[in-house]
Amino acid sequence: MENLSAENSLRLIAETIERSRKSIAKNSGKPLILWGCLDTITAIIIWALWSCTGSPQWNLLWFAMTVIGGIGTYFMVRNNEKVPETEVSRILGRIWLWFGIFSIGMILLVLIVAVVCTAFDIPAHIHINSGPIIMVLLGLCGTISGVVMKMKAVIASSVISTAICLIYISVIPEDSPAQVLVFAILGIFILIIPGILLQKKSR
Repeated sequence: MENLSAENSLRLIAETIERSRKSIAKNSGKPLILWGCLDTITAIIIWALWSCTGSPQWNLLWFAMTVIGGIGTYFMVRNNEKVPETEVSRILGRIWLWFGIFSIGMILLVLIVAVVCTAFDIPAHIHINSGPIIMVLLGLCGTISGVVMKMKAVIASSVISTAICLIYISVIPEDSPAQVLVFAILGIFILIIPGILLQKKSR
């Protein structure tokens, strides 16, 4: 009876872990697809408006995308199946949280410095091309997520797409609207495709 009880306990633990793993995969997949779609659509819109008007200020739409994505993720996660937080889910959450904080914080810092210098008439040449930096960070986060989830397809998709985008962006003029299209590519290969793979894995 003791052996039978032990076997039942082990089987119950294994089933619980498997359900949690599938729920984590499913809960992670949907937000990735959402952000990937928003990223791709926003990049195409900015590219089109920038090309038509010649004004790079349309890049401010990234902030609007962040707000929309945050609200959408909140309502999406709120209806998810509640599962105990594991080390995997904790790591994945922190990776993407800090990617968002670092990316937005870097852009805001540059904008604040520019406003202060303009307001106080401080001579300064403020320039930073944040696109390539954010692009590499996005690729790195996608690769780390693939390693944590033990999904080779996600790792390959992140590494290859980032490498292709680095080559592409290196031959495009820095002030060209075409540079923003790399985020549409990365949105598909680092967010949407891994999100779909996670959804399939959860089934």
